[in-house]
Order: sequence, then structure tokens, then C-alpha cells
Amino acid sequence: HKRGDSFDLLATIPAAWPDGYFADYTVAAQMRVLGAGTKIADLTVAWVDPLTTRTLRLTSLNTTAWPLCTAFFDVQFTRVSDGFVTSTTTTQMYILEDATHA
Repeated sequence: HKRGDSFDLLATIPAAWPDGYFADYTVAAQMRVLGAGTKIADLTVAWVDPLTTRTLRLTSLNTTAWPLCTAFFDVQFTRVSDGFVTSTTTTQMYILEDATHA
């Protein structure tokens, strides 16, 4: 990811879970520095279609303050009915300097 560019990622839920499976869950995600664990940002997480819960959109419009580093994130699902928590696999990414400036 290029620092300063808006972060916008679509994530598809695997077919192992039927449509609507995660309708009773809240979702959250944070970007952190690999190794240190320092929080870079709370990502905005929303269902593309809340009825099917097939695709999540993770965004952070302003990344100008993000550090140049290796970062990681996951998505955490919390079931509203009983508080059960589960997370996706952790994803790593590089935050790089942008070559083009305004």
C-alpha cells in the first residue's frame, strides 16, 4: 500500500459459510505495525450487502500519517447474541512511500 493513498479493500467470505451467516455479527478491523503491535488505524468495515454477508469492504480514506513499515490486520467478528468472537487469518502488507506527490 502507498502511504497517502486511500486504503480500500474488498474481502469475500468463503463459500463454506452460507449467505447471511454473519448477519448477527458486528465486524471490526485494525491496522498495526508488525513486531511492535502499535496501532496504525482503526479501519472502517462494512458489508457490501448486509443481507448476504458475502463481501466486506475495509477502508481508511486518509493514510498520510501511516508509518513506512510492514503492517498487519485481520477482521474480528463478534456475534451479537452471545458475544462469541472469531477473527480472520492475519494479513501482512507493506506501507511504502508514494513516488507521485500532488
